[in-house]
Amino acid sequence: MADLNLKNSKLPIPFIAGGIYLALLVVFFVVSFKVMGIPIAAVGIFIVLECVLAALLDKIPLWVHGLVFIGQIVAGAFFGKVAFMLLMALVYAGAICMLFLFTRDYE
Repeated sequence: MADLNLKNSKLPIPFIAGGIYLALLVVFFVVSFKVMGIPIAAVGIFIVLECVLAALLDKIPLWVHGLVFIGQIVAGAFFGKVAFMLLMALVYAGAICMLFLFTRDYE
């Protein structure tokens, strides 16, 4: 049976989740550039801005994050890029989860 004791774990949960998040960022980056035809510089800037927005709004109530998520999808619908903004909203949600995992006390 797997040892779930985090003190004896060689690779803590935040780093495993961070690796998964980084892999998803690369997938979102490639999908946005290759499939959706969004310029590569715009995709990179949007990903960085989503992470900065998540860091700035880290300590606000959860319902405000929901409003930001919905607002991004509505903005995508307004500009005709719903799929792209949905991916960027998922980047935002993932960044919020990463901030929660890395600032949480595991002892």
